[in-house]
Amino acid sequence: MGSALPEKSMRIIPVALALFHRQSGETLEVWTQVRTDDGIFHGLLEFPGGGIESGETPLLASIREVKEEVGIDISASDAKFLGTYSRMLTGKTVLLYLFLFPEYPGLSEKGQWLRIEKEKLSSPYQGQIPGPNHQMIDDLYRYLYDGRL
Repeated sequence: MGSALPEKSMRIIPVALALFHRQSGETLEVWTQVRTDDGIFHGLLEFPGGGIESGETPLLASIREVKEEVGIDISASDAKFLGTYSRMLTGKTVLLYLFLFPEYPGLSEKGQWLRIEKEKLSSPYQGQIPGPNHQMIDDLYRYLYDGRL
């Protein structure tokens, strides 16, 4: 799963993500949307999410971000915490809190489903999704089909 904790001198930026999924046999599908902001992931397929505001839990942040970015309401009772991942950048570490959600009505019209199969996992989407998302997707597949992370 995610990497070791960052050095104390680095600034930590907490971010919450929502990963929607559906399954059919041994095929997993994860929902993504095109990233439109002017960051390093512009134009890539990404999970909805963003910064955790002061006084907000990671779960509530993921729900708020889905409402803001996708325009749908989701329920905390549907969430399953999958884990944390970190991405080290110059002078800071982004700490990603990943929450798993089932498929919700309206997602298909607002983004696209990526098909994940056992033989290749997320590798067919190299260059189309941010690097850290490969590990998240592959971990999710192993968790759902092999019972391990």
